[in-house]
Amino acid sequence: MYQFMANKLKSKMRKRCLLFSIIFLILIFSAEDLFAGAWTLRKGRLWVKSAFMIQRTGERYANQTIFCVDRICRNGERTPYFFNGHVKSNANYLDVWYGLTDRLELQLQLPYFDIAFEDEVNPNRPSSQGLGDIRFGLRYRIPFKPIVTTFRIGAKAPTGFFNKDSEVVPIGDGQWDLEVSADFGRSFWPLPAYTNLSVGYRFRFEPDLQTTNLDPGDEFWFRAETGIKVHSTFEIKTLLEGFWGQEFTALFADSNLRINNSERRILYFKPGIGWMIFEPLEFELSAMFSLSGKNYPAGRIFILGLAYTFDL
Repeated sequence: MYQFMANKLKSKMRKRCLLFSIIFLILIFSAEDLFAGAWTLRKGRLWVKSAFMIQRTGERYANQTIFCVDRICRNGERTPYFFNGHVKSNANYLDVWYGLTDRLELQLQLPYFDIAFEDEVNPNRPSSQGLGDIRFGLRYRIPFKPIVTTFRIGAKAPTGFFNKDSEVVPIGDGQWDLEVSADFGRSFWPLPAYTNLSVGYRFRFEPDLQTTNLDPGDEFWFRAETGIKVHSTFEIKTLLEGFWGQEFTALFADSNLRINNSERRILYFKPGIGWMIFEPLEFELSAMFSLSGKNYPAGRIFILGLAYTFDL
């Protein structure tokens, strides 16, 4: 009887852990939102960027004190996934921005994911590939000096695949987001350097209950970036970014239940370089190093991007 109860509890714990792990897989790259600092494109200018991102990790930031293989892992500490789980994530983001006027900019982001989560329980779990959740928005620049100020409103549509099966890796969130943000930038010309601060709030709406009953909490995020040109075609930049989310809520027909310790947070340090191959084609290479977090994959993310700008 004891063995039966122990196995049942173990199975329940595995499924809950797996469900949250898979949900968070689709949010690994959420830090790569539409972002161009406070400066907008001039009227009629189109900017297109393709960025490839890759992460391989077997660690996450714990959401509570748990027993690891050889020690006790504390809340927020880096810890291995249960059952030797391992994340394999590839993503490609296609960003298209267009200057409607010199101050008003339209943005669109199309992500493609190839995500897999394997563990000892199911080492052959298939990966999921396809179009993720599409993001779009508008930015308006206020003519303040010397601080350039831009306000943005955007949304995320649930276009990516998502279902309730915890054994299938989703590539979408299954619900809408509405986001408001502000960018504050400063150029130090004639020194070829700049700094930028972005802050935003993400309203995360309830999902369709036929898709999932997990309602994610709202999120506050920030980015602080600085960069300098060391050559007419070569730039070095560093970035600190992160977000803090509220707890998830389980939705039922007659009641809602707040899920304890389900909130997510992450803090990344992101150094990078930019190289203008030829006007107007630019190459970017960067890496994101997780510094702290909770309920989120830990480790490094490598990013390779190409951007092209032209006038229509």
